[in-house]
Amino acid sequence: MSNGEKMNKAAITKHEIYNKLVDFSEQDLSDIANFIDFMRHKKKLGAKKVVKLQGILKGHDIDLSALKEIKQQAWRHVDQEHNNG
Repeated sequence: MSNGEKMNKAAITKHEIYNKLVDFSEQDLSDIANFIDFMRHKKKLGAKKVVKLQGILKGHDIDLSALKEIKQQAWRHVDQEHNNG
């Protein structure tokens, strides 16, 4: 597909979208405009980078002795929430 054909297809699509907007309320149009802004923002962000953390703590002495107590506290909290409704 050539650039001219792509531009023509885009113009036709924009026209079709415009025709679909005719019966929407002002609030609906505002919501659609917000969605378009969101899509533009999302497109600008692009693909998210994957950050590899493997080995980041290599060579560091990590004390996990408090982990058991943290786990018990977390479950206590869950049990209290469940029992109190």
